[in-house]
Amino acid sequence: MNVELPCWPSGFIQVKDGFYAYIDPEGGWFKSNTGIIDAGDYTVLVDTQYNEPRMKNILRLIEEKGLPEPRIIINTHHHGDHVWANHAVHGAVVVSHMVTARLIEMSKDLEPSMFKAFFPELDFTGSRYTPPNIVYEGGVGKLNLPNGVKLSLVYMGPAHTPGDTMVVVEGEGIVYTGDLVFYKVTPFALDGYLKGWIDVVEKSLLEMDVEHYVPGHGPVTGKSGVEEMLGYLKLVYEIAIEAHKKGVKPLEAALDADLGKYSEWVDRERIVGNLYRAYMELEGEPPAKPVENLASIALDMISYRNRVSG
Repeated sequence: MNVELPCWPSGFIQVKDGFYAYIDPEGGWFKSNTGIIDAGDYTVLVDTQYNEPRMKNILRLIEEKGLPEPRIIINTHHHGDHVWANHAVHGAVVVSHMVTARLIEMSKDLEPSMFKAFFPELDFTGSRYTPPNIVYEGGVGKLNLPNGVKLSLVYMGPAHTPGDTMVVVEGEGIVYTGDLVFYKVTPFALDGYLKGWIDVVEKSLLEMDVEHYVPGHGPVTGKSGVEEMLGYLKLVYEIAIEAHKKGVKPLEAALDADLGKYSEWVDRERIVGNLYRAYMELEGEPPAKPVENLASIALDMISYRNRVSG
């Protein structure tokens, strides 16, 4: 069954009885979704938010809906918009993959307010890294919840990042994908492995028996939404191959690119960062190798945004 929602439902939504999500109404930079699963005795959260006020709002909504108090957080990857408010869920145990845990540990001294220079409209109140309490290794972790719900934590990295986990609700046709899926919001591969991400979507996500994909950014979708995102990733890779061959720099390649329907997706300037990552891959750099020129890439993305919107 292919489930498509007719609009962009936002706020606290019910995906299926017992399974919910907070869907951000914009989905852009730092404005992520949070998965919400009723475990019977407590609630499980899939990712938190980038600041305390947003997370506290979600906790208020959970209480208003009569759901039990959150006691477990699953972090799908290390990006701040999914983990910086872990500490705001008092008493919760945080679970992640070993790779994500390592990246959080490496990043814990980073000051989130540094992003204020590029995103002056955002509020980084209380934003900080909190290392996970429980780490799973290998390909799959299992959580059996008090009400009989079974969750599989499946490691899929490197793709969007080196440490991507998706949370599969066994037998319910639901997967909380983290940022393995963006829908109606431009995907961002700068921290990961574009070719690997394409493979993960094509060979794993689309092969699953799933009706509802709850993405990291954008509205809940079915397989056609995931296929649409896959089309974007493939398009970027094709653009990168041709432009790299001709010696065209990523910013100029991005400005010359015809994105078609994807030009309407939120944060289209991310194509610049995506091309930088693709160029690294085409030059033989290992998957998810950290970029060395992050500030200049950010400036190129701002330049792109200003030029295409002007």
